[in-house]
Amino acid sequence: MAKKVHAYSLKGEYYHEQMVVAEYDKKTEYTSYYSIKDILAEFNGKPLSITIKEEDDVPSIEQPFSEE
Repeated sequence: MAKKVHAYSLKGEYYHEQMVVAEYDKKTEYTSYYSIKDILAEFNGKPLSITIKEEDDVPSIEQPFSEE
């Protein structure tokens, strides 16, 4: 069966009090702001699936093959 998907993908800093995601563009040094409240309002009364994830750097190790 065919299906239509209506989705948003945002990546940036989340500010809960304002319900806003701030996306910083390194190339232009410009920050865009997106309202989570406005985005969620589009889905009011509709079936919805939500995935939220946090990304963070993983530290590397040095010289894993050196002789001790």
